Amino acid sequence: MDIETITSWVLTHPQTYPGLHLSPQPRTNSSLKPLEPNSQMQIIWKATIEYIRENLTQGKGVNIPGFGAFTFDIQTDAPRLGNINPIQGEITDQRLERKHLHKNTPVFIPDSGLEYLLQRYHRKSQVDKPSSQRSVYQKGFQMIFCNPVPIAQACSLDKNVIRDAHKAFFAAVKDLTKLGRTMHIPFNFAVVVITNMSLQVQFNKEFSNHVNDKTYEYKMRRSDDPCKQFWTTTSQDKWKGSVLSRLYESPDSRNVNQLNEKTLALKILSLDLASTVRPNK
Repeated sequence: MDIETITSWVLTHPQTYPGLHLSPQPRTNSSLKPLEPNSQMQIIWKATIEYIRENLTQGKGVNIPGFGAFTFDIQTDAPRLGNINPIQGEITDQRLERKHLHKNTPVFIPDSGLEYLLQRYHRKSQVDKPSSQRSVYQKGFQMIFCNPVPIAQACSLDKNVIRDAHKAFFAAVKDLTKLGRTMHIPFNFAVVVITNMSLQVQFNKEFSNHVNDKTYEYKMRRSDDPCKQFWTTTSQDKWKGSVLSRLYESPDSRNVNQLNEKTLALKILSLDLASTVRPNK
């Protein structure tokens, strides 16, 4: 079962997965028309995986309630001595290579509810942690929730629609796992495969190489970020730099409103013409 099949399962079982996602919802942008439920779920899913991928590339782990968390298992090498040799290249690159002490392995930690249904899954203890750490936020690196607000902003929908869609979709994944169905859940950076109550996650080689690049470690170190940049960067600036702000093009509101007014005028004109027709005697 792929995304389309799982979405159809959710929409054909409204009593099991109730919520706002079952009906066309008004868009926050008046220039956009409401979508039918299937298309509505598709754009939500596309925005969700883009949101997760963007945060992972920024060095943050993402916890998806009811499904699991994408994060990193970090192994640290011994510090290296400062040895600058002009023959080996630029000094900046040599410093980055010397500071590159961490080897990151992308991992997926199933939610406790999903883990209970699984008979086995690939690399069961992927993240080394003390036994006292029980929260998923303590298991990964810089863990954050899967925030529905930026996803809703990208889709021009209310955040409650996104929340209901996520809840219904991942609840359906659990139910289908319990039934022993085979599912392929694609993300842009990985594929989650559930076969006969067994889970396996396959990360893209390109993504695995990217998180182990020497420039990626700079994103993971908070101490390298200028303090001024943190306090002067507004939420609007962050949104403009996000992939989600460019995911779906926004129509020209002025032109759309003019076209809607012309269409409405034609409807009124057609009613006037119909009222002037003389009945045949």
